[in-house]
Amino acid sequence: MDRPDKKAASPSQKQAEPPAPGAVRAKLEDVASLAKVSLATASRAINQPDIVRPAIRERVLRAVEMLAYSPDRMAKALSSGRSHTVGAVVPTLGNAIFADGVEALEVGLGARGYTLILAHSQYDPAREFRQIRSMLEYGVDGLVLVGDSFAPDALPLIRHHRRPLVTTYVCTSRQGIPAIGIQNRRATYGMTRYLLELGHREFAVIANTGMPNDRSQARLDGILEAIAEEGIRLPPDRIFEAAQPTIVAGREAFRQLRAAHPGVTAFLCTTDAMAVGALAEARREGIRVPEDISITGFDDVEIAGETDPPLTTVRVPAAEIGTLAADHLISLIEGEPIPMSTQLEAALVIRGSTGPVAAPVLRKRRSRAAVA
Repeated sequence: MDRPDKKAASPSQKQAEPPAPGAVRAKLEDVASLAKVSLATASRAINQPDIVRPAIRERVLRAVEMLAYSPDRMAKALSSGRSHTVGAVVPTLGNAIFADGVEALEVGLGARGYTLILAHSQYDPAREFRQIRSMLEYGVDGLVLVGDSFAPDALPLIRHHRRPLVTTYVCTSRQGIPAIGIQNRRATYGMTRYLLELGHREFAVIANTGMPNDRSQARLDGILEAIAEEGIRLPPDRIFEAAQPTIVAGREAFRQLRAAHPGVTAFLCTTDAMAVGALAEARREGIRVPEDISITGFDDVEIAGETDPPLTTVRVPAAEIGTLAADHLISLIEGEPIPMSTQLEAALVIRGSTGPVAAPVLRKRRSRAAVA
């Protein structure tokens, strides 16, 4: 009789194997029984692990692995009437301010057992509408949007589906939507007042209003309001309207504005990315900042403090906006009241890219005798 080459593994040496095809699917009750915890504790350990003691969480997760348990989200959705998913549409992920807000939103939702479905519209209302419709068809429990202007059919569609909604980066909505954000117009009004106090009277604006953008339009309005109070009118050709808030757009805008209006001493940009582009182009052209001109941004993304010189800007509390959006939307989903308007501070951050207007250089006129 042939002897086996290896000894049979003892029970303690055997590794857990996934269930064989056709095996009965493990249930949450099986996980709770194996981990010796209640059904509610097992559920919390899986869906809200941060609120469960580490030792118990480890027991539950070990049972999940041994049983190859995976939540049946379809059944859960059918039984509870919820999918535990939330949809969010932002204009772009190329701007760090939205990336920071999305990260905080996802963390806040995940801590409450919700999964985030994300899309970016590229500032295109028609694209945003298609993304909203797809998320509603998928069965999201609620939506997070940006701003206060949408495609005409977007809000009626959301209300038809009876899904809760919050909007962000603005603190009030004319659409009757709970809003979490800042007062964009007031923030740039304050920035412009600061430049006026430094003696600036010749302005140009680089605004990403080439496509629908109510936040940047409000920022532009704040600038115009502040200078109008001083009796200054800004001609339309001193406003460059970019379609996208990029560094490249900022470079091109500065190049055109400076060539057409060399007397401008203050360039206000409605995003940091465009201000970084303007700074880079000024350096390329040999223009000193802030000795010759001042440049400002808006957002206070991380790079704003690392440019040369560091950028004067307005701080947008993106992480706080994302965290509050998660909290407020889940409250709405669970039938709890929330404030219709949540205003956060938009602080002016003064750095090295702004300074007083340089005194004009007076050249002595040579006498006719000297010329002769």
